[in-house]
Amino acid sequence: MKLSVSGVKILSAASAVSENKVTNVDLRPETAEWVQNKLGITERRHLGSQDSLIDLIESAAREAISKSGIGISEIDAIIVATSTPDLVNPSMASLLHGRIEADTNCASFDLQAVCAGFIYGLANVASLISSGAGKYFLLIGADQFSKITDFNDRNCVFFGDAAGAMVIASTEGDSFLSVEVNSEGSGWKSFHTTPQLGTFDMTASEVAKSATTKLPKSIRSICEFAQIDVQDVTWFITHQPSKPVLDSLEQELRLAPGKLLRNLEFRGNTAGATIPLLFDEIKMMGVAKKGDYLCFSAIGAGWVWGSAILKWE
Repeated sequence: MKLSVSGVKILSAASAVSENKVTNVDLRPETAEWVQNKLGITERRHLGSQDSLIDLIESAAREAISKSGIGISEIDAIIVATSTPDLVNPSMASLLHGRIEADTNCASFDLQAVCAGFIYGLANVASLISSGAGKYFLLIGADQFSKITDFNDRNCVFFGDAAGAMVIASTEGDSFLSVEVNSEGSGWKSFHTTPQLGTFDMTASEVAKSATTKLPKSIRSICEFAQIDVQDVTWFITHQPSKPVLDSLEQELRLAPGKLLRNLEFRGNTAGATIPLLFDEIKMMGVAKKGDYLCFSAIGAGWVWGSAILKWE
């Protein structure tokens, strides 16, 4: 599925992580050096056993709203992309709606597309703007994979916890947002979490294989749909599965050094929070210039994946 809408502007961004720093040595001393050299991860942040994801979400959301220059009562919809909510129900978006006392006319809902959740969130925002459903949208990506990790398993080294938020507005400018989202449900066994076990089961080689083939294809596809060349993209703000996957993506697309941005070393893979967290931490609000093209791309369990092109206002 592809869609595009004109007049889209990111007004602000913010993020939140736990103060609990977890190094490779803390997790698996015997593989600490290998994880750093091979996967590119040195440390990550994990929520404590008594901490909740909604606290990170609220922190990121309040800061993003404060920076945006709009009031909470002006938000038309709150969308939270997460696959690791604190509660089965109600939604994290509904909990946030209550915490910040948003207007009753403000819709609130979660969506679940694992690491591709934020891309699917952008597709929802593009659709809502296109339909004229509202002007201001609070989009959040947040995950706490530490809560569904078996720390006796070697795959425990990949994930960190975080939340990232953006306030996105419908505008009259010449900017646009084009989004592509895809699915291949037959690949679900490579990464899944069952209620019985409560922890994720991952075949790392299959995850890497899917990411290295599907992400560059998706990026080329959305660039073609947006009628720009891949080399015209100013910044790539993507999912952060591992250093080999990012290196492969960089090489496959023949990107100049520094265009594909990274925070993997100190954050690990923060799943649905990755894109807004990276966007905020590299201070893209102050880096991007009018007319720049930003590319977002991610893949999650299922498989579900997608990419987006935003022309900066």
